[in-house]
Amino acid sequence: KYESAASMVQKRKEMEEHMSRKMFQNGMTALFDGLIFVAIAHKSNDIKWSVKATNAASKLEQYVKKGINICEHKLLLLEAELEKNSGNALSMYDRAITVAEKNEFVHEQAIACERAADFLLRNGDVRAAQYYGKAHNLYLQWGAQRKADHLIKNIPF
Repeated sequence: KYESAASMVQKRKEMEEHMSRKMFQNGMTALFDGLIFVAIAHKSNDIKWSVKATNAASKLEQYVKKGINICEHKLLLLEAELEKNSGNALSMYDRAITVAEKNEFVHEQAIACERAADFLLRNGDVRAAQYYGKAHNLYLQWGAQRKADHLIKNIPF
């Protein structure tokens, strides 16, 4: 499933090369490209995907340095994902959640909560349920009823 997402990323990039005007997505494509690449890297242990994810994070870092504040939480989330099993990852997820909330990006706050919960669940930490619950409530607040239902049906919280 992630491989097909990566293929779609490649097709989007090819189309963007032929566009007369470049699209500015405020870091959105860099975030989701990076999340896809991190997921594939974790599954495959292939360094090329980690490099691609790191490049996506670098793009976000450039936006943050330019003062595009709406990218800070995206960068923090992607950096947390890149941490993999580090003890530092949860504090990075928490910072991403806090900054997304401050900037009123409910959907990306929900994604950060869910990713933090996945991290905690992989590491056997019971706090995962708390983060899944928060993600569920944020998805509902955003209006993503099906995503909220998906969490209830598929995640043990």
